[in-house]
Amino acid sequence: MAKQLTDIQKQKIVADYVNVGNYCEVARMNDVSEASVRNVIKGFDKEELTRLCEQKRKENTQSTIEYMQTQHETKKRILDKILKAIETKAEDVDMFTNIKDLATAYGIILDKELKVLELQQDKNKMDDQLTKLDELLGEIRKDANS
Repeated sequence: MAKQLTDIQKQKIVADYVNVGNYCEVARMNDVSEASVRNVIKGFDKEELTRLCEQKRKENTQSTIEYMQTQHETKKRILDKILKAIETKAEDVDMFTNIKDLATAYGIILDKELKVLELQQDKNKMDDQLTKLDELLGEIRKDANS
């Protein structure tokens, strides 16, 4: 006979699902079946679950951006070393030189930096849109009260 989940267990399952987003993983984490996880999630308010998942996604994005910003000086030092190594290798090309690995490392770091800048721009656009929406709602309320 299947055991009944307590409210606390159900809340933990929902919280884990918001963090992980995978039924099987949440089932393993809580020592329940995947069907139990699906039933708990299915019984949860969809709008609230969507809101929680979106909030978690935003928190993760913001946390990543903040971390990347704290590592800015480290990234600059690493890029400087890579560029110097590429320059040294380019000046002394021989059959043992593997400039490809250095160029790949440089490309990866640069690509990630550009992605962070893109995320920051997207966040700024979203903030601008929310500000405009707030202003529009304020005007609508003002017109409704008039």
